[in-house]
Amino acid sequence: MADVYLEQARYFANVPLMQSGVVASVHLENGDDKLFWNMVLQNRKPGHYYFITQSRSPKGFDTSGCEQCLKYRPYLSKRFFICIDSDMRYLLQETGLNADNFICQTYTYSWENHYCEASALNERFEAQCPEKATTFDFSAFLSTLSKTVYKPMLLLLYCLKNDKPDFNLNMFSACLPKQCKRVELADNGKLLIERIAKNFKKHLNTPFAKSVDFEAESNYCHSLNVNEQNAYLHIRGHNLFELVAYIGNLLCRGTSVSFKEDVMMNKLPPQTYWQIKKVAEDIAEIIV
Repeated sequence: MADVYLEQARYFANVPLMQSGVVASVHLENGDDKLFWNMVLQNRKPGHYYFITQSRSPKGFDTSGCEQCLKYRPYLSKRFFICIDSDMRYLLQETGLNADNFICQTYTYSWENHYCEASALNERFEAQCPEKATTFDFSAFLSTLSKTVYKPMLLLLYCLKNDKPDFNLNMFSACLPKQCKRVELADNGKLLIERIAKNFKKHLNTPFAKSVDFEAESNYCHSLNVNEQNAYLHIRGHNLFELVAYIGNLLCRGTSVSFKEDVMMNKLPPQTYWQIKKVAEDIAEIIV
């Protein structure tokens, strides 16, 4: 039986040879990923990239997602590579996900996290909506949120590494609301943070959680440059993005500013933190 992934990979790798101006073929998880990855790629080498957002499965179905991208691992090259969200793979140190194997990853949970990077987000908010920026500091909010989610993230990581069912990603995500009330935004989201902390408390106070060596898990994360200050970049990006977008929309209500379009996603986050720097380094290694 023909290898459908090999056949498709050969075609994708030949596109830059057949079509003038195409730098490379790039398989993404889905169409929503295009904006981020195109910004990153253009920042390294401007040009046209042939983006693939779904491809055929062995049964002939159009299929998307990270696992579909990874099916091409044996056939990747400088002319055809993949870009995926790290999810928990970076923290779990899944082997082979590197530029040497023509695989780019976000190093945050997903691309959405990059648009929530605290310092850049707050600067864009101040620039686009200065009259509202005096009432809410995204840097302060995300710093406190990061400290709040850090220990639960360590618990989740421990469970994933040791195949424990006591705390999983769905349980973790359920503790993070995607909406809030305006009253919860006072004092840079103090009441919202308290609500999130309360959601996690029931999981942290179980006999199982109290048996976990959190110091060891923290040391492990520190070895990967993940800590209380940047933990928010390593939690499920969709949850973080939706919450930040909802807060921004509340704050920008009554203005002409679209928080999502004008503040969150209007430009590539500056290369000032290690996760985005690693993305750029991987791309530079693949695209010469």
